[in-house]
Amino acid sequence: MALQQTDLGDIETLLLLIIAIVLVAIILYISVRLIAGKKETDFGYIIRLVLIALIIVILVAVVIGAIVGSVGDFPFISTAASQLVPVLVYVAIVYLLKYLLIPEKAEPTNWQASIWIAVITLFLIYLINAVAIELSFPPLIDAGI
Repeated sequence: MALQQTDLGDIETLLLLIIAIVLVAIILYISVRLIAGKKETDFGYIIRLVLIALIIVILVAVVIGAIVGSVGDFPFISTAASQLVPVLVYVAIVYLLKYLLIPEKAEPTNWQASIWIAVITLFLIYLINAVAIELSFPPLIDAGI
């Protein structure tokens, strides 16, 4: 990922980070609107969207790349780690969505909504990453997965 290849003081890296956060926040908004039907957009909800988008960008872009890259030095666990880390990141995203974004009612449908919102969000993130690679932009995710 471009964030791992340069320092964070670089203006292009910061711009890439801001664009990624905004895109993920928009994707989250669309996903929540499609699955949970939440239509209200008060200031607190927008702040939660941006906060969760920031956490997701850090989890997906930085943590997956760092963990898979560092474990890649050990060939006997490299394959298992490269397959396990995205699953753990997905589970973390489901919990984030359940407790920070979906309404606070303790209903079983909230878990189902969280799971589907996470699936749609990660699918669109990987789709945007593929489009960025095809258009010769720096990829959001470059973890060797």
